[in-house]
Amino acid sequence: MGITDSLRYVYGELAANYGDSWWWRKRIAARILKPIHARYPGFDDAMHVMDEDWDTLILLDACRADLFEEVADRERFDQYRRATSLGSATAEWTKRNFADGEFGDTVYIASNPHTSKFAGDSFHELVEVWQDAFDEEQRTVLPGPVTEAALDAHERHPDKRLIVHYMQPHRPFVEADDLQFEGWHPKWHYERKEIAGIRHPFHALEAGLTGREAVWNAYADNLSLVLDDALDLVRRLDGRSVLTSDHGNMLGGRAFPVPVRMYAHPRGVRSPELVRVPWAVVDGERRTIVDEGTNAAEPADQGAMADRLEALGYV
Repeated sequence: MGITDSLRYVYGELAANYGDSWWWRKRIAARILKPIHARYPGFDDAMHVMDEDWDTLILLDACRADLFEEVADRERFDQYRRATSLGSATAEWTKRNFADGEFGDTVYIASNPHTSKFAGDSFHELVEVWQDAFDEEQRTVLPGPVTEAALDAHERHPDKRLIVHYMQPHRPFVEADDLQFEGWHPKWHYERKEIAGIRHPFHALEAGLTGREAVWNAYADNLSLVLDDALDLVRRLDGRSVLTSDHGNMLGGRAFPVPVRMYAHPRGVRSPELVRVPWAVVDGERRTIVDEGTNAAEPADQGAMADRLEALGYV
């Protein structure tokens, strides 16, 4: 692309998006914050989850630590601490933890398509619940099928580590039918009805169409929904289980060092709201783990993958 074409492209992008604050925030995150935060010294303790001690790792997608501490009864856990994630979005977290590794001792139960996209061949088995149990009405994967898939995988592979990736509390907020107001409803996006660029609750929060409390409460309800299944799964499995998350969400907090308000979970932004996640441990009788090598996943349906990612807000 020559200089003239490049300038024409830049002008076209600016002309099309100059009034879209969400677009500008994404550009600030990608062009300014991400390079700075890649060198930010405050998060040197970020962990590779495969180096940690667990038999079952339960991922509550997009669960920031303070949300977990507000909703979950920490008395039910043998240990609890805040951990630091390697990513501020699922794709980033997945690539940094798994993309270059071979984990033949692990079965991954995946409700988020990013696992298939970036690390499908990294495990002994990848169970793609996002393909088989996507709820078309709610436009997400509900907790029940993930729990069932995890129990089935453990029965077939009792000598493997399990990663059980639930989609909640990530949007869409399943029980948020009352989160509505004039001109917008959270389910309209999934019906391809876009109102002034509003695509999901975090867009609406930024636009002033709802308040932080309403979004936070819906976010908390989505966590409560999945915690029931996750803790039931822990009770039914042997071994040491850990509940954690891949990243959090920002609800208008200001980034460092450019004090722009950020929403949802932009990649590469190392703000505490995005990378401080729960690490809640339930101890049990340890199971014997055997590495029997990795197996390539079946090629994913690319059309279905694109649809699922769009439904989850990855647009």
